[in-house]
Amino acid sequence: MRVGDRAPDFLLPDAHGRLHSSEHLRSEGPLVVSFYRGGWCPFCNAELRALQAVKTEFDKLKANLVVLSPETRDLPRQLKRQLNLDLTMLADVDHGVAISYGVLFRVPEETKAHYAGLGYDFGHRHGSTEWMLPIPATFVIDEDGVVKGAFVEPDFTIRQEPSDILNNVRQLAESQAEEASVSGE
Repeated sequence: MRVGDRAPDFLLPDAHGRLHSSEHLRSEGPLVVSFYRGGWCPFCNAELRALQAVKTEFDKLKANLVVLSPETRDLPRQLKRQLNLDLTMLADVDHGVAISYGVLFRVPEETKAHYAGLGYDFGHRHGSTEWMLPIPATFVIDEDGVVKGAFVEPDFTIRQEPSDILNNVRQLAESQAEEASVSGE
């Protein structure tokens, strides 16, 4: 998924089982979709804390920030409590959205053995027999569903800075405001 591509729409449950539609979310303003690997990942948790720290800035820009993980059951709710998060966390059930955005990969056997040795069973955590994970990625999507910002980094230790995401959202909000004033809305 690159800048200029049409973002696939999705309908996913949050930590309380309520469904969220990307179409509805982006109708309210810019939509920021962030893929993370799971609550077991310290880099993901640091990213979530950093996004939480600037959530009010996203709110001021009328941007909807959603974080997607393959984790299911009570795991997202536990993570929200553990990290004191007020973020919209959605379960990418069966990895469908990560597949459609092109950010899913099969966990290699040696990596699977490593994490299994640490006591992590991704199949159980994800409600699937397959050990798959999303590449950490962040997308900024406009109201028409077009990707205006894309950050995809296979090195799971590198994440997009929240300030860079906010700058992308600001630019999008400014260009939408200019378009609205030119068209006389």
